[in-house]
Amino acid sequence: MTDKERMRLIRAEMVRKGVLNSEIAREEDVSPAYVYYVLAGKRQGYRIRAAIAEKVGKPVEELWPDTPVKYRRAA
Repeated sequence: MTDKERMRLIRAEMVRKGVLNSEIAREEDVSPAYVYYVLAGKRQGYRIRAAIAEKVGKPVEELWPDTPVKYRRAA
């Protein structure tokens, strides 16, 4: 799966759950642009990945299979 396809899949989950980039950014004290970069695959952002996964109710490894085990936590 390409970064673009993965981003579309994750964004679809976020839309279904009503989760906004700005909401994640505010809660994690980062810029909305950084959240976008994580979604787009331009940054690793393991903490942001975990926050998004938690909000959409999916495991991190389901959304981002390349996440190292030590950065995964239950959604």
